[in-house]
Amino acid sequence: MFFSFAASAAEELKESEQIHTHIEAGVVYCDVQALNHEAYFLNVLGAGSAMTVYWQFKVRKISEYWIDQAVVTVRLGRQVIPDLVTKRWLMRDLSGGVVRYTAEIEEAMMFLSEMNHAAVVDVSVLDANSKYWLEAKLYSYEGTLKEDGWWTSLINWGEKMGSVAINLNNDVVGESVVGVTDEQ
Repeated sequence: MFFSFAASAAEELKESEQIHTHIEAGVVYCDVQALNHEAYFLNVLGAGSAMTVYWQFKVRKISEYWIDQAVVTVRLGRQVIPDLVTKRWLMRDLSGGVVRYTAEIEEAMMFLSEMNHAAVVDVSVLDANSKYWLEAKLYSYEGTLKEDGWWTSLINWGEKMGSVAINLNNDVVGESVVGVTDEQ
């Protein structure tokens, strides 16, 4: 009975977290969602606490005979700060500095739980004859996080959102593979 529950939970996880990539104008872009975090984000924001998330994208060159080589790591941050007096939520893109407000808590939650069209790597950096693997992680912090220093990596290792192979030869990018380790 325990194994059937674990299998159904793993299948639910696979459906709730998705990562998709595409190549456009010589850049690999990534869309990723963490739908199983929505209830948690709604709880935190509804209680009046701020929420900060960092999406980390790591591209690795797959090596057949040696350790995989890290090519690039991109970290994009977002923060939502509730104002319970005006019943609005300030949504701040920590990477680009864009700030906007919303009156809908669901919009603020989606701002945290989705990253759409995130530029990950320029294809000119990648070798068309090599295999690459893109891994997405989500780091979430309750409350206001002023600075993402070295100590935050010690207390939060992030949660893997999925991995996908990048196929440059066909100019097509693979679909989501959640919970897969480095099996090449």
